[in-house]
Amino acid sequence: MKKLLSIIYLACTMPAYAQETNIQHLRKEIWNVMPFKTICYGMMPMQCLEYKKLDQNETTTCFGINGFTLVPGYQYLLSVQVDSFIHPPSDGPLYVYRLLKIINKKPAVRAAMVKNKKWMLTNMWHAERAPLDEALLKNVSLQINNKQFFGTSFCNNYSASYATKAAKWHLTAIAGTKRYCDQRMELEQRYFQLLQSVAFVVTEKNKLKLYNQEADLILEYLEQKK
Repeated sequence: MKKLLSIIYLACTMPAYAQETNIQHLRKEIWNVMPFKTICYGMMPMQCLEYKKLDQNETTTCFGINGFTLVPGYQYLLSVQVDSFIHPPSDGPLYVYRLLKIINKKPAVRAAMVKNKKWMLTNMWHAERAPLDEALLKNVSLQINNKQFFGTSFCNNYSASYATKAAKWHLTAIAGTKRYCDQRMELEQRYFQLLQSVAFVVTEKNKLKLYNQEADLILEYLEQKK
């Protein structure tokens, strides 16, 4: 536990480069920082920043950037100073990062990017944060127009009005038809509860990802091509 705290401290919280005599300045880089943290692994799973260098296609992770706090739902373009320890600690990282400038900050998705498409559910997370079997989800759909979220659930059709403010989305109460389907009603109620808690919407190629207020991924869809 002490080693883990040391790693997090060195990577994320070294104020004003307190160990400047042990720092070697390497280079400046431009990073695209993803709008939500992701799971990474040290001695145990933890939340890390996910970023992509401006000249690269693949994303990578880091524990943090000195002077930078991620606001969920926003995409950032950052100028970052990359340095290394001259004598790196045996239980810590080799590199440290410092924010130089926020070049751009914008909501991760515009409403127009998700409208007038049909999205089919591929993952739905339950309380233990494990996804459900994809076979159970294959007929659940979501569509978004200028006023509503609507679609077909595990048993019934449903709809809810929504509003957006900056990067956040807010759904009104979900209305649906009243058909009863044995053994699928519990799944449907879980789906409606998750949908009601949506706060952030992100597109990733042909995928739609919905996150809650705590920035947990809760629902994931695949675009159904016409």
